[in-house]
Amino acid sequence: MLSFVPTPIGNLADITLNALHALHESEILLCEDTRVTKKLFILLQKNPIVQQFFPLLCTKNKQFISFHSHNQYDFLANITPSFFEKKVVFCTDAGMPSISDPGALLLQYVRKNNIQYQILLGGSAFSHAFVSSGLEGGFCFLGFLPHKQHERRDMLKSCISFHKDLHIIYYESPKRLKDSLNDIALLLPHAILYVYKELTKLYQYEMIGKAADILNNLPNKIFGEYCIIIQRHNEMINNRVLYCTQDDILGLDMSHKQKSKLLAQISDKSAKEWYAILTQNS
Repeated sequence: MLSFVPTPIGNLADITLNALHALHESEILLCEDTRVTKKLFILLQKNPIVQQFFPLLCTKNKQFISFHSHNQYDFLANITPSFFEKKVVFCTDAGMPSISDPGALLLQYVRKNNIQYQILLGGSAFSHAFVSSGLEGGFCFLGFLPHKQHERRDMLKSCISFHKDLHIIYYESPKRLKDSLNDIALLLPHAILYVYKELTKLYQYEMIGKAADILNNLPNKIFGEYCIIIQRHNEMINNRVLYCTQDDILGLDMSHKQKSKLLAQISDKSAKEWYAILTQNS
């Protein structure tokens, strides 16, 4: 039996009774990071309710095994379905397994081998952030944006086509927060952002505004994990944001050089490539 168990994204009091029961009954724990899961057990043990009703929720007599994005293929290739005859729990460092974390490959394995499993309900940072924003309607969750600038910009450009109908949500690390906000300021300069740091933790906070304004108010040293919501275009009527398609730009009365720069912002081609196409067709 395998249980996919969500863990709190920050506040330990958010753990569910179902999760506590699964951890309590577990014999083997597959962990994204065994050190993080063991620390979670130690902190939970300090809670009087856990001490009274879940005495087996401790690191003793339980086997902790690493299972993460770097070893998951090798791990699954070297076990047999009999591994899951014991009570096995899989948990990531925080939040729901498979949401910007490992878990999908493990689920595919147990399905393929007809192994009994259950997925316990739990929250994620993006859902908490969306409720906190007060926004309504549909959204697109992108997970973490690419590390490389050109790939990150390409992904943001691809969002422009549906940004008028959907809010865009993604995660970002402290190392790349400024880079990503700079890219948004370039590609979506009038968009309103809701930026959340360390949700449910002691130092959580919210920033609302355009990417350029948020950048100006960031500290020099950035810590913590971030969730960013880009408000959909059709709720920004007062900002009078202009979104042009490729055909719209091609029909504008301006020089090839100006058109090339605009077309490069909404496509995979560079301004130089667009300039060559435009001059060739003129």
